[in-house]
Amino acid sequence: MTGAGSPGQERSEAVAFEAHRRYLTTVAYRMLGSFTDAEDAVQEAWLRLERTDPTTIENLRPWLTQVVSRICLDTLRSRGRRREEPLGEAPEEPVTRAADDPAATAEIADAVGYALMIVLDQLSPDERLAYVLHDVFGLPFGDIGEVLDRTPHAARKLASRGRARIRGTESGRQLRRSGADRARQRAVVEAFLAAGRDGNFDDLLAILHPDVVLRVDLGTEAGGVRIVRGAAEVASGAKRHRVGAADREFRIVEIADMFGVLTYSDGRPTALLVITSENGLITHLHAPAWPQEVTET
Repeated sequence: MTGAGSPGQERSEAVAFEAHRRYLTTVAYRMLGSFTDAEDAVQEAWLRLERTDPTTIENLRPWLTQVVSRICLDTLRSRGRRREEPLGEAPEEPVTRAADDPAATAEIADAVGYALMIVLDQLSPDERLAYVLHDVFGLPFGDIGEVLDRTPHAARKLASRGRARIRGTESGRQLRRSGADRARQRAVVEAFLAAGRDGNFDDLLAILHPDVVLRVDLGTEAGGVRIVRGAAEVASGAKRHRVGAADREFRIVEIADMFGVLTYSDGRPTALLVITSENGLITHLHAPAWPQEVTET
């Protein structure tokens, strides 16, 4: 079928599509960082579904995911590295995270949305798509390669490169975390904040790998990148700047297989620190450049 079908068939397609709309909108938002653009991408996917013979679609959700992803990729490539609009509120997650309070759930989603958009803005369109589809939504690299017109191996390399850029590391190896591992990883971040708040140099040293690397992206106008190596140097800097100071608010957010700390000043997010840890020690800290429009809006 191309073009309009029977009224009953159209209603059936519409019902099936609506069952996936929230998921598709979240996928598109993670790609584009704009709720308006995400809604446009999902609407375009619906129009393409209307023009497609349903007998050629074996499984609707993967088909729609690929269509939305291709639309988003075209948008990202045409947009380049320029943000179309400031970061807004994240749409509701397709799977609600553990929180009994609706307001708390919305607050968590908002913080995760800000953090993820900040790190994703560092990536090329192809890296961004590969990373989001695999690390955030769990799609296999074979499906991602079809969207990108690349081999699964090439898609895997793009996701790995994106992961490395987010961490500020040379390696983008994915860290498979069990529930217990993630709890330990979060505990390390909490300990880092507590030691920084107290200005406790010894406690900071205790959770930093001896060869820890801190990468601070200052932005092109401010001079590029500053790199600090070694536990003593990183701990001294954290103590000097009082990471966890009482005049700021800190929220720990999950970013795929990593944790980040989102800093708020006067109720506004002002900085992000991505923290990578292994075996109970922090190995890398990465402070991405903070977009000016997030602070000003």
